Amino acid sequence: MISYIKNSSFNALIFAAVLTQTSLSAADKNVASFEDEASAKAWTSVNDGVMGGISKGGFTRSDKATLIFSGELSLENNGGFASIRMKPTELDLYGTNTLVIKAKGDGRTYWIDLRAKDQMSASSYRAYLPTTAGEWKEVRVPLADFKLQAFGRDLPLKPIDPSSVASLGFTIADKKAGAFELEIASVKATADETPVAAAKGADTIVDVAQAAGGFKTLLAAASAAELASVLAGEGPFTVFAPTDEAFAKLPDGTVNTLLKPENRTQLVDILKYHVVAGKVSLAKALELGQGPTLQGSKVQIRFEDGRVKIGAASLIKADIAASNGVIHVIDQVLIPAQAVVGPLNPSALIELAIKRGVPLFNSGEVAGCAAVYELTCESLRSMASLPEGFRKELAVALKEANAEESVRQRAWILRGAIDKAWASLNEEK
Repeated sequence: MISYIKNSSFNALIFAAVLTQTSLSAADKNVASFEDEASAKAWTSVNDGVMGGISKGGFTRSDKATLIFSGELSLENNGGFASIRMKPTELDLYGTNTLVIKAKGDGRTYWIDLRAKDQMSASSYRAYLPTTAGEWKEVRVPLADFKLQAFGRDLPLKPIDPSSVASLGFTIADKKAGAFELEIASVKATADETPVAAAKGADTIVDVAQAAGGFKTLLAAASAAELASVLAGEGPFTVFAPTDEAFAKLPDGTVNTLLKPENRTQLVDILKYHVVAGKVSLAKALELGQGPTLQGSKVQIRFEDGRVKIGAASLIKADIAASNGVIHVIDQVLIPAQAVVGPLNPSALIELAIKRGVPLFNSGEVAGCAAVYELTCESLRSMASLPEGFRKELAVALKEANAEESVRQRAWILRGAIDKAWASLNEEK
């Protein structure tokens, strides 16, 4: 079984969900099923038209008691997503920690969306839902894997409270134009009884690398970057491990320079570019084609010219098991193309919201503008770095906007809250 859990040390994206056949216990809770016609009436669709896009997506209930989410994804007009979601209700997943989705896809990767009962509709907690074309799968996704996203970026926030979940949804936004189809038979919530245990000192990635030899430079670099203890911890992780010979290929003096204390930030970025959260076999990595690294960028994984390529490196050996993950050995050090792009800070988030919202409002897409401002206020409210009183004011503005029938007035209420936030942040400077 391949399992993936959150690791707060890196605030990493989860590479993929858990794929396994499973049996359900009596304590499981039904989240969605489609045995009768009325079940589909609890769902609605939201596509990128709210942002000016032209993607088409919707759903139908089949005569096999499944829900079929299908349509045509377009990347025109800065679009690129289609989604369906349940109308808010009291799902109450208290006592559960894992979703079990039975679905048949088309080989594309979807998002599973969860929304809390006090959460506005424009954002969601998300986790990956990979599919295999034409095959029914039961996919297990720990609730700890779900991350709140804004504008396609993770935001710092405590894990979702299962008891607060009020809506389930599915989104396609893989930047691939064309037809898509996801057929969903059921979604259940369960209490997974097989959590991943801590792996301290028990043949961890660090132990295996030390015993194997040939990774002295990598281990020295991890120690200098204060990452060795993390890779010896709970995990799980997937490490693309350059050999000593790979480090030797770097220009003379590069390694010694990176190991200096003043260059620690750059060293950390490079090492994190070699690590993906979760235990990912080579077969799974090739199926997905890329993985979001802990550095923030994605590394490409492909079969080319008779060999497996990890970025610019070639694979030497794969699937070396460790108690807290897996190691794939490569013949070059991977260098990220750009600096780390971390979570948006408050000022950057506001600037991005205004940049996107104003043109929408001026072109008549008032609903899209309101959605952008709504998401921004909600995202700001989730940032623990902001004062509690400040976040309460945003919550009040969100509540007022949600009660307003006029979408134009809703946009103005939210924009007022954003402007006030901007003024407060500038005063602090």
